[in-house]
Amino acid sequence: MGAERVISTEGKTPPSEYFRHEGGKLLAERVPLERIASDHGTPTYVYSGSAVDAAYRRIDSALEGVPHFIAYAMKANSNLSVLRRLHQLGAGADIVSGGELARALRAGFTGDRIVFSGVGKTDPEIRAALEADVRAIHVESTQEIDAVEGIAKALGRVARIALRVNPNVDAATHPYISTGLRTSKFGVSLEHAAALLPRLTSSPSLRLEGLASHVGSMVGSPGPIAESVEIVAGFARECRAKGAPITTIDAGGGWPITYGDEQTEAASSTEFGKAITSALKRGGGEGFSLSVEPGRYIVGDAGVLLTRVVFVKEQYGKRFVIVDAAMTELIRPALYGAYHAIVPVEAAPSGAPLTPADVVGPVCESSDFLAKDRKLPPLERGDLLAVRGAGAYAAAMGSTYNSRPLATEVIVEGDRVSVARRRQPIESLWDLEPLE
Repeated sequence: MGAERVISTEGKTPPSEYFRHEGGKLLAERVPLERIASDHGTPTYVYSGSAVDAAYRRIDSALEGVPHFIAYAMKANSNLSVLRRLHQLGAGADIVSGGELARALRAGFTGDRIVFSGVGKTDPEIRAALEADVRAIHVESTQEIDAVEGIAKALGRVARIALRVNPNVDAATHPYISTGLRTSKFGVSLEHAAALLPRLTSSPSLRLEGLASHVGSMVGSPGPIAESVEIVAGFARECRAKGAPITTIDAGGGWPITYGDEQTEAASSTEFGKAITSALKRGGGEGFSLSVEPGRYIVGDAGVLLTRVVFVKEQYGKRFVIVDAAMTELIRPALYGAYHAIVPVEAAPSGAPLTPADVVGPVCESSDFLAKDRKLPPLERGDLLAVRGAGAYAAAMGSTYNSRPLATEVIVEGDRVSVARRRQPIESLWDLEPLE
């Protein structure tokens, strides 16, 4: 085995059953990441299929006490191979655009397994959703209700809708991903929802089948989600008593993963499930089914971003590790100041000094960094690093800024690797730009 090796970068690397060192080499399931880099180049997103399956099944098990529907939030990772996998597991899809609708249908989801969220649906998107006969369109404003009703009437259809209400619950998370307060652009107040009820129950083109809420993402404790569910369930009972044919309480998403910088440990999926189902009962939600819309929890820690060191630069007492991945592959650090654990693919020898370094990309922006002042062992040109927690909001938020082609995505199962997206050919960057 040789010398004992260390893999920690400040002791903030979350443990993983699916990405672990053996013999000093980092594996994805049973595949060395070095082999993936050799075969597919870098930067490359590497997903563990088994990790995706396990996370989905944990949520399914956590909610087994009530009738439930898990609609995977596609915005976290919309790769067709990931979507098809979740479809085969029994998931539905939570979409927020016409493009996501097309992707969901392409991956095999039928309309009755798709819910359409989002505050700004265009008329063509609403029309496409109605033609696909989606499970529910989540409406979030009076004008949106007008649009859905008008398009449904023109198509001769009855639109199944869920009204997204804003319960004014503080999710105690990053302000950019907190969505349940009155100041949020999402949803309508309970007072506004109550005023809309006569119009919704009397329209021949609308069928109010659900109430939805979503208080935020990366909610460390289930308390805020449970509080929201209890409030919404109580309101649903009032709506049903006034003639609304409500069947579903949609609790949204927000189930967290561990990135490594948390001050306290997040609650488990079992704790989330128990808190949400108990809140449903406290709110008088017996007789309603429960929907949830997790995204990050299912795919976040199932992926790493594999990147290679291009140069190491030291100046004015500061070390820069320049890698071939950038904000174009993982924008979360630049956008949110988000933390992602970074692990050398080849573990450093025991006793190797850990010293601060900024891990930066080649994009011409000062905000192009993956980590700042991160304690890392000595690194050389050509070394490989794995950025953890890159299964969610990484490839899905990727861009071609600086004319950088979109990176490869692969899925590992045991000792098998399959390509989920080929590296984008450079020529395709200007395919839509005709020259005269």
